Amino acid sequence: MIHRALAVAAVCAVGCGDNLHPIAADATGDSAPRMPDLAVVAAQMDGTALVVDQTFEPDDCALVEGCIGAPGPRRLVIFDTVTENVGDADLVLGQVPPPGVSSGIFVWSECHMHHHVMGYADYELLDADSNVVTTGHKQGFCVEDDEQVQPLGPSHGYNCNYQGLSIGWADVYDRALPCQWIDVTDVPTGSYTLRVTIDQSGVIPDANPTNNVWMSPVTL
Repeated sequence: MIHRALAVAAVCAVGCGDNLHPIAADATGDSAPRMPDLAVVAAQMDGTALVVDQTFEPDDCALVEGCIGAPGPRRLVIFDTVTENVGDADLVLGQVPPPGVSSGIFVWSECHMHHHVMGYADYELLDADSNVVTTGHKQGFCVEDDEQVQPLGPSHGYNCNYQGLSIGWADVYDRALPCQWIDVTDVPTGSYTLRVTIDQSGVIPDANPTNNVWMSPVTL
């Protein structure tokens, strides 16, 4: 892969090497760092929310990692999460640590036996007064170039071993994947709003956080 030589140990914003984050000259001749810009792809997320029932064993990873409240029958709101990079530089999360080692944004999962990208996406269910009723999170398998959504440039080959997002490419997290849900088993019936926020804690380089939120009505 063309970016392996960078040997990035954590999230990179600028100065990561070669042409991932080139310096752009503005009209005054000053230089400014280019930045990735994460954005939800609403067109691919709208209409994907679905209420389903699923049963879990006591040793299921979903319970071990806090994605459900208890074993047994659970009611879930499942949905797709699609994030694109519309900035003028790649998002570089970097080389994943060795198995069993947690470092920076990468946290090793003993249950899934791979690393998770912590804090990438948070899920919330809101009531009619915009109060948070219950929450979930993307228990990330990886952040990678899954599909090109805008013709802004080629993929630089980001995958689960060396993670990131090329300009114009999106990470697609399908609703069928483990933990891609909010557990609503104990939530009363009624009308709610599902809210997905990318990088809510601000740990990932992002030029414009205002395009990181997606909302959708949900009826239980």
